[in-house]
Amino acid sequence: MRKIKQVVPLGNLKVGGENPIWVEAMARNHPGDLQAFARELIEVQKAGCEIFRVAVPDQRAVEGLAEMKKKSNMPLVADIHFNLELGIKCIKLGVDAVRINPGTIGSLGKLDRLISFTQEKGSTIRLGANTGSIPKKFSEKERVSALFDSMEEMVNFLESKKFNRIILSAKSTEVEETIEIYRKLDQSFSYPLHLGLTEAGEGWEGVVKSSLAVGTLLREGIGDNIRISLTNDNPVQETQVAWSILRSLNLRKRGIEIISCPTCARKKGNVVSLVKALREFFSWFPTSTPLKIAVMGCEVNGPGEAREADLGVAFSPRGLVLFSQGEILKIVGPEEMFIELIKLIRDKEVEGGTEP
Repeated sequence: MRKIKQVVPLGNLKVGGENPIWVEAMARNHPGDLQAFARELIEVQKAGCEIFRVAVPDQRAVEGLAEMKKKSNMPLVADIHFNLELGIKCIKLGVDAVRINPGTIGSLGKLDRLISFTQEKGSTIRLGANTGSIPKKFSEKERVSALFDSMEEMVNFLESKKFNRIILSAKSTEVEETIEIYRKLDQSFSYPLHLGLTEAGEGWEGVVKSSLAVGTLLREGIGDNIRISLTNDNPVQETQVAWSILRSLNLRKRGIEIISCPTCARKKGNVVSLVKALREFFSWFPTSTPLKIAVMGCEVNGPGEAREADLGVAFSPRGLVLFSQGEILKIVGPEEMFIELIKLIRDKEVEGGTEP
C-alpha cells in the first residue's frame, strides 16, 4: 500500500499524497543551446516525461531555462551546485523548483536568500543527496548514515525558516544502500520522496540496477516520483524504463506494452523481427488507451498463455492469428496485420470511452 506523504506543489503538478507517481527525466543538452534543448524537451515529453530536471552551471543556462519555461508547461527543476545565486535567478525567472545537494552548497547560512526568494515565489526545494558528494563533516560515517544525517540537517534548517515545500532524495550507486536510505527517509519524514539510483551506468546494467532499487521501494509503497539515471545521450530511454517499472507493478499505465514469448523450436515465424517492427510502429502510432499486445511464436503460447493480453498476434501454419483476451478473431497475412491491428486498437479506444 502506498505510503501517503505531505502534498507539495511542483509547477502544475502536486507531488505526494494520493497523486500519481510522476516520471522525471534529466536534460542532456545545455539549456543555453535553445534549439537542441527545445527538441530534447519535446521528445522526452512525448515519451511520457512529466518533470524535467536541468543542470544549471552558468548564466547562459539560467537564461535558456527561463526562455523554455515561457514555452512549456512541464514542471522544470533547476539542478544547482556550488553557486546558489544561479538558483535564486532561476526562481526569480519562474522555474518551478531548485534541486540542491547538501554536499555542494557550502555553509547552511548561504541558503537564507534562496529560501526567502523560493518562499516568496511559491516554488519548491528538492534536497538531493548522493554518495558521491557527502559533506565533509559526515564523511567518516558509514555511507547510509552519512547520507541520512546530511539530509536531516538540511531538513531541520529549512523547517527552522518555516519552509516546508520540500521533496527529498538520497541516492547511492549501490542497490542495497539506495533501498536502505530511502526506508530511513520514509520512516523519518513526511515529505514526498523522489526515487532513483545514482550513476547506475549504461545499457542493461543501469536498467537492471535501477529497476531493482526503484521497483523494490515502490513495491513497499515508498516513492512519489521517479527518475531512472542512465548513461546515454538522450533522456527518452530513462523515461521509457520508468514507465515500464510503473506498469510492471500496476501502479500506472501508458501507451502500448508488448509482451512476447522467448521463441523455441515450435515457432512458426520470426518473433524477434515482428516485435522490433511493432515497437517501431508504436513509437509513432498514437493511442490514448493503455493496451497490452502479445506476440507469440506458435498457437501453444497464443492465444492460451497470452489470454490476459488486450490484443495478440500468434504465428501459425495458416498465417498470423489475431486474438483478444484468449479469443481468436481472425487469421491474416503479414501485409494485412498492421491495418487490422489499427482497426482493433481503435475499437478498444471506443470501448474504453477515449478518443483516438
